[in-house]
Amino acid sequence: MRGGIRFGSGIAALVFALLFAASQSAAEWKVYVQGGLGISGADVETSGRAGSAPVTRLNGMDTDSSPLLDGAVGLEVPMDELVPRELLLKVRLPDWPVRLELEAAGLREWEFSTVAGGEDFFTEINATTVLINSWVDVPLLAIYQPFQYLFGLGRQPNVRRWMEPLSLYIGSGIGLTAQMDIDGTSNVVSAQDDIVDFAWNVGAGFNYEFTERMRLSVGYRYVGLGEPEIDTRGPFAPGASDKVDYTLDVHELRVAVRIRVFEFPSPWR
Repeated sequence: MRGGIRFGSGIAALVFALLFAASQSAAEWKVYVQGGLGISGADVETSGRAGSAPVTRLNGMDTDSSPLLDGAVGLEVPMDELVPRELLLKVRLPDWPVRLELEAAGLREWEFSTVAGGEDFFTEINATTVLINSWVDVPLLAIYQPFQYLFGLGRQPNVRRWMEPLSLYIGSGIGLTAQMDIDGTSNVVSAQDDIVDFAWNVGAGFNYEFTERMRLSVGYRYVGLGEPEIDTRGPFAPGASDKVDYTLDVHELRVAVRIRVFEFPSPWR
């Protein structure tokens, strides 16, 4: 009797282990969290006017940089698992990871100095963005292999071993400036507003796989924050076009750590 119980327990344990291993091997879709730091550099061009007697012109260009802090949660899916394979017919897609993520980035605080009627016009801009991004991770080996075969370089195991943890990522995203505070002032002119506007980004960089669950990414992106337009105020006779336009070009260098927190089988299987 005891032998039967032990045998049954062993069978149950074996079945459980096989099911667990099968579920692990079938896990294709991965949920991750990411945190990053960086430098956000901005070029600003101002153009506008204030008052009518006389008219004060606001114009000029300046640059500034600021720390950047971002966080994201995302889903990583092999490219060939994005849609049911039955819909792909005979098209065979690579299994490169495609990442869809929701990202919030802030801590940006730029200070600019332009001109308002011969005086310095100082502007402080704080911007926080919320973006939905899509990235594709292309293994470096996939880029290297065509050159390897074309030039007859052989297997080169040491080179392949060095490249294996590395991948190139490229992608873009859209969203909005959840918070953009603009505060501009000179001795006679001021302009303040809190703006919510369309935002977008496009970027590229490299990933390094430390472990199966943790990756480091280093990259560049361009962030488009629109062209905010705000009213100008001051102790002057108001004019018909008392506004100042800001044209922002934002360039960011970022370092981020991505950690896989959960995985599950593809729903198409």
